Amino acid sequence: MVQNRRIPLILIGLYIMTAIFSMSWLWQFSYQSLISSNQQELERFSRRLETQLQHFAYIPQLLSRQSIIFDALKLTADSAQRDIVNSHLASINQVIDASDIYLLDTKGNTIAASNWQSRDSFVGNNFAFRPYFIQAMVGKQADYFALGSSSGKRGYYFAYPVHHSGEVLGVVVLKMDLSAVEKDWSGKQQHFLVTDTNNIVFISSETSWLFRSLTPLSAQIKEQIRSSRRYADKEISDLSFSGSLNKSPAIIRLNTTQGIGGSYLSLTRNLPNIALQVRVLAPITPIVIDIAMLIAALSLVFILVYLVLILAGQRQSRIREKEQLQVKAKQELEFKVMRRTSALQVEVEERKKAEKALKDTRNESIQAAKLAVLGQLSTSLSHELNNPLAAIRSCADNAGVFIERNKIEQASGNLKQITALTERMAKISSQLKLFARKSDVELSVITLQPVILAAFELVKPQLKASRVKLSLNLPEHLIHVKAEPVQLEQIVVNLLSNAIQAMEESEQKEIEIKLWINQHKAQVEVLDSGPGIINADLNRLFEPFFTTKETGLGLGLSISQQIIQNMRGDIWAENSVELGARFCINLPLEKYIYPNQLNIQESAS
Repeated sequence: MVQNRRIPLILIGLYIMTAIFSMSWLWQFSYQSLISSNQQELERFSRRLETQLQHFAYIPQLLSRQSIIFDALKLTADSAQRDIVNSHLASINQVIDASDIYLLDTKGNTIAASNWQSRDSFVGNNFAFRPYFIQAMVGKQADYFALGSSSGKRGYYFAYPVHHSGEVLGVVVLKMDLSAVEKDWSGKQQHFLVTDTNNIVFISSETSWLFRSLTPLSAQIKEQIRSSRRYADKEISDLSFSGSLNKSPAIIRLNTTQGIGGSYLSLTRNLPNIALQVRVLAPITPIVIDIAMLIAALSLVFILVYLVLILAGQRQSRIREKEQLQVKAKQELEFKVMRRTSALQVEVEERKKAEKALKDTRNESIQAAKLAVLGQLSTSLSHELNNPLAAIRSCADNAGVFIERNKIEQASGNLKQITALTERMAKISSQLKLFARKSDVELSVITLQPVILAAFELVKPQLKASRVKLSLNLPEHLIHVKAEPVQLEQIVVNLLSNAIQAMEESEQKEIEIKLWINQHKAQVEVLDSGPGIINADLNRLFEPFFTTKETGLGLGLSISQQIIQNMRGDIWAENSVELGARFCINLPLEKYIYPNQLNIQESAS
């Protein structure tokens, strides 16, 4: 009895110790994981900002060396010269996609600007109060961030003095719009901030935090901010954060938010040579939720353990009475295991059948694609066979006439022509029979050149019918790969048929097949002189059932991709630099010799 009373006390003590240890471990692990993941986000955000700033940093210096800028500062009264400079700055700004570019004289007056034709033009405004103007006038490169006094938009300013004959004639200023930086980072769980030395938010993924300080500002600092006119007439209010804002990492809290939702992990990074600090605030709510779930799980486990112990104590007094029930339960359990094992065996057999059916279906799809290609070739093949048949009939009639006239030599010549025509038709028939038969899926080491030549022979009638010129650029030495030759021939025929169809409306109809070694891989390329592929369709060409043809099924390229992948290769499409489309196949080499290229040209004309 005393022992039964000790069990709850032992469990409670064990529960408290386990909970403290588990909470401590989970907090440390989750906290470090949160630091690691958000440190990477901080680095990416910082690099993104630095890259965009560096993109524009040296443009004012380059502009300051242009003679057109010198002329504008020397001839300030010349309106024609000002119009030329205005147009020049506008065209440059359109190319570099900055916010504004403008030119100041020695008094800070804007004499030319890229926005000279807009209602908010800077022309005529005086910016002598800006620190970047003051610093540039003493011959130094300057940069500055502030709200625009005319536009009211945030910007980062780059200024450079215009030197001529040892004196400063004026200042070239470029303004970069910072709003684009925020768009890339909005909608994320973390808050991304960029603050100045007074912890005033200048860039933020949370728009309601803009132009507010993380901590309360003294009246003296507020007066300095107003006098600097950096934030124009904005009233700087505080967000009321508490915690170690100057430490990284640190836990800080937004006091205006109730509950755990106002606590954040703060990570900061100072931008080099810029008076800005990048900060990432990541909510710690997920850590708190994980700890709460851990406590709930531990509580449930210990409650279950306690119940199990109680039940075990009760069962000890009834062991003898339940021996038969336990034996029966054991038998039922063994029966369930046997039944489940049987069910698993049936499921395994069904899975094997499904896999075999899938494999058979894929092979049938490949065969259907072959027959579809043969259907596309049917017209030209019919013409290719009808011509020899007509010639055979004519030669046979002539041979009969020559025999009646006892002209044996002439009759023999006609019979030889009949033999040659018959052999030509047999070659076409055998090629079609070889292409149409179901291929063996086993891979073997094959030579690529005969496969390409066989595909060429198969589409030769279609080339002639469509008046397409084909160039074969094959190496002299044999190239060996591990593949299935009939399937590979099917893919080449499919690519050639697609190229012929793509050039139906083209005046110049040319196809080139190239075979070469590319980084220890055999690369087959099919290039055509057609209109090329629409950019929007490039990424979808190999999707099943995607087609640009009115009667196509959209399976040819998808099946081709599966076949090439089974051969450990790659297939892709792109537009050629000059004209037309380019389809490429890469297959691993089995053995190769660096070749000299052999050029072969075939024409349908």
